[in-house]
Parts: sequence; structure tokens; C-alpha cells
Amino acid sequence: MKNPFAYRMYLLYSAVVSFAMALMSTVASVYYIRTVEMDAFQLLMTGFALEMSVFLFEIPTGVVADLYSRKRSMAIGLLLVGCGFMLEGMIPLFTVVLAAQVLWGVGYTFLSGADQAWIADELKTKRLEGVLLRGTQIGQMFSLLGMLAGVLLANITLNLPLIISGLLLIGFSLFVVLLFPETGFTPSPARRRHPWRSAWGTFQTGLGAVRRSAILLAALWISLLTGLYSEGFDRLWTLHLLENFTLPGIGNLNEVVWIGLINAGALVLNILVVEGIRRRMDRTGRLEKVWVLLMLNGLLVCAIVSFALAGQWWFALATYWAAAVLRKTNEPIYSAWLNEQIRDSRLRATILSTQGQVTSLGEIFGGPLVGAVVWKGTVSAGLIASGVILAPVVFLYLLLWRKKAAKREVPSRSA
Repeated sequence: MKNPFAYRMYLLYSAVVSFAMALMSTVASVYYIRTVEMDAFQLLMTGFALEMSVFLFEIPTGVVADLYSRKRSMAIGLLLVGCGFMLEGMIPLFTVVLAAQVLWGVGYTFLSGADQAWIADELKTKRLEGVLLRGTQIGQMFSLLGMLAGVLLANITLNLPLIISGLLLIGFSLFVVLLFPETGFTPSPARRRHPWRSAWGTFQTGLGAVRRSAILLAALWISLLTGLYSEGFDRLWTLHLLENFTLPGIGNLNEVVWIGLINAGALVLNILVVEGIRRRMDRTGRLEKVWVLLMLNGLLVCAIVSFALAGQWWFALATYWAAAVLRKTNEPIYSAWLNEQIRDSRLRATILSTQGQVTSLGEIFGGPLVGAVVWKGTVSAGLIASGVILAPVVFLYLLLWRKKAAKREVPSRSA
């Protein structure tokens, strides 16, 4: 490994961000439903506000990371996300939550693409999936701690975890600026002379690279469909459990504790699954990513639909855990696969941001689309719609896998 200090900083970044996100998200849904008194449609609209801001700012901030500095882009993102968390935690009004989601969304775009581009440039390794999988594991372990802290703090007051997570991210943004290395990235000299022209040129070059690659174009469709399905599932799963099931009466566990335990259980299962994949990769030296992604997404469609149709609490819990584990396992493998398709590291953040913008576009339309289903039907119908929307992704991965398999057969036949 060419830069072990950068690797350690990446693991620290994964730990801190995951802890803060878990600290906030463990209570956020219950906070929105119970304190802010938001209904299903309002929950989907907060997602719409978040993803609209991501869509509008994803490409410009990705270009900033490619032209100026990866780590500074990360620091700006941490600062803005932290401010968003604090704002919605301090003022429990629907309109304020919407504004905070916009601030959070803009901050996310500074992180999206920049963090992966930063570690890819610093390590310059072809085995990036191992690094991302390890980062995912560390992040999940600290997410467990964040969930525990969120549950404990929520028993004091429900908005306290949101405020503390915001303060943590704001403080860590300064740490990134001062201590994170950036030796693998050279800023474009043209930025000092023609910053706007350079930004536009970087965007056009990155878009051209995507257009010339059939795999990157397929990845755009995968990103779009992923965004379309995920918004409905993310916003509705908690409401589905709270409205359609009676939580088991074990001791004096309240709703916040139950949601924390459910998420903690999913993380423990996911840590075990990711460790199994990582060990297999260490033994064989490779990972058939397209085949793994095909299987993960196929099982995910089944899990989401089963969760929506569940009639018993324990079956709903099992299917939710299955969906959560499949999603979390999918993320680092997909990121590593996508990074492998980017030939020019100078355009890495821009191309990743383009993918992120397409995902956000899907979430922008996915929220109102699933919201319309919920408006006319039920929360369960909205979750089923989310699973159906994801199904074409399985077909796309199947095409990519067959195309790759066909390429392997050509040399063997000619031999």
C-alpha cells in the first residue's frame, strides 16, 4: 500500500461519518413522525427536497473536486451536512426540515464522488474493493455505536441526537482540512486562469467519457433505477412498521429503542456478510462483481416485496433485515466496480458525480411517484411499487454479465 496514512484516515473518515449518520438517522424518522407530526406524503416530500438539491449541485461540486481539491470538497460537505442536521433538530417545523434537507443535500454533493476519488488517488491500487469493503465494515461497527448513542440521547430529548451529530460533523470538517493528506491529486493549473471555462471543459470531458463507454451508460441506467426505488423504501419502511404492526411488548422498550434495535440487527448481519465476501476475495484474489451485483439486486427485489406483503411482525422484521443487508452489501461492491470503469483518474470525481446526479434524478421522481401510489392506496402498495421499480436493474446486470462472459469465451474459442 503506497500511502498507509491515507488508508488510516479513510477508515477514520468512514468511522466518524457513519457514527454521526447513525446517531441522526436512528431517531430521525420517529422525530419526523412524532415531534414534527409529518404524514407519509410529507415524509416523501422531505426526500424530494433533499434529492432536488443533490440533483442541482451534484455535477458542479464534482467538478470542484476534480479542479481544486478532493479533501477540501469533503470538508465543505461535512460542514454543510452538519449544519443541516443541527437546523432540523433545533426547530421542529416541517418547513424548517425542508430547508435543512436542502442544506444537507448540497453538503452531500460535496462528499459524493470526492471521498472515493480521494482514496483512489491516494492509494493508487487496483484492489479498491478491498479498501471500500473494509471502510464499510468499520463504518458499520461505528454505526452500531451511533445507534446506541442515539437511543440513549433520545431518551433525554428526541432532537438531541440530531444536534450532536451536526456538531460532530462540523468539528470533523476542520480535522479533514488540517490533517488529511492529498498527495495523489494535482489541481488543474488552468483553474487560476479560466476557472469557469475549466469547470465546463471538465464536465464536458467527463460526460464524453460516459457516452463512449457502454458500461458507464448502463451504470447510468442502474443509478437512475436505484434512485427511483430507494426513495420510497427509505421514507416508508419505518412508517410501515409503526402503522401496520404492533411492536412486541418487551420490557419498556419504546419506538425509538425498537427502531434502533432493528437497525442495529441489520448492521450486525451486514458486518458478517461483508466479512465473508472480503475473506473470499482475500483467498481468491478476485471478486466477480457483476455476478455478485446481479444476485444481490435480484434478492433485494424479492425482499422488498415480501416486506411490503408481510402479515406477521417477525416476518416483516426478517424481510426488512434481508433488504437492509442486501442494500448495504451492494454499495461498496458497486462503487468498486464503477471505479474500475473510469480510465482517467482526473475525471473520477466528475464521472462519479454524474452517476450521483442521475441517482438523485431518480429519487426526485421516485418520491412523488411512490407518493402518488401511497396517496391513492396504502404504505404497503408504495413499498411494492419500490420493489417493482428496482426489478429492471437485475435485467441490466444480467446483460452486463452475459456480455462479459461472451468476451471471455472468444479467446478460448480462438485458442
